[in-house]
Amino acid sequence: MKIYGHPWSTNTRKVLMVLAEKAREAELSLVMLPNGEQKLAAHLALHPFAKVPVLEDEGFVVYEASAINRYLERKYPTPALLPRDPQSAALADQWISTADCYFAPHVDPVIIETLFRRYLGGEADLAAVKSGRDKLQTALDTADRALQASLYLAGEEFSLADIQFMPYLEYLDKTGEEVFRQRPNLRAWWERCSQRPSWQKVARTGPQPYEN
Repeated sequence: MKIYGHPWSTNTRKVLMVLAEKAREAELSLVMLPNGEQKLAAHLALHPFAKVPVLEDEGFVVYEASAINRYLERKYPTPALLPRDPQSAALADQWISTADCYFAPHVDPVIIETLFRRYLGGEADLAAVKSGRDKLQTALDTADRALQASLYLAGEEFSLADIQFMPYLEYLDKTGEEVFRQRPNLRAWWERCSQRPSWQKVARTGPQPYEN
């Protein structure tokens, strides 16, 4: 099994987190995003939209982190990372979609322009940072309210829903944004999730952009 990606990529981290939770290993084939390697023909043959990660498993190729993680969940069902009961499973799907549709598009510009612009070159787009910062608050507030009633986003068990948010929260906190100051439930959730051995393993994969 091989993962084409980069350890700094939020979406690559989601997949690495699932593999670590499942105690499974995969070769990480490095795609140097700062150098634009995701746009080369060899990678476009795997991911026509020039993104990471891509999973290759015995000739089967699939891209998009959410699809990869659901594939890994089906292939390695233990320990389970999706709830068994229909209502909790629906909540997990809801939060995964929320992360993809209402959070990532707004948090990505903040992270890219604040943490990664120095690696990508060019001037930081401060207008994109402000716009992203303003628009991501709704998702953060919604998650904080939901976590008032449960330990994790989809209920009392850690799931793919939590993994879908974790890499963004780490980076957002490192940008200096006051993510947790007015959101105690979200802060407690982060403290629980970030202490998991699987996250500790992923977070130690290579030097981090905020450490250089």
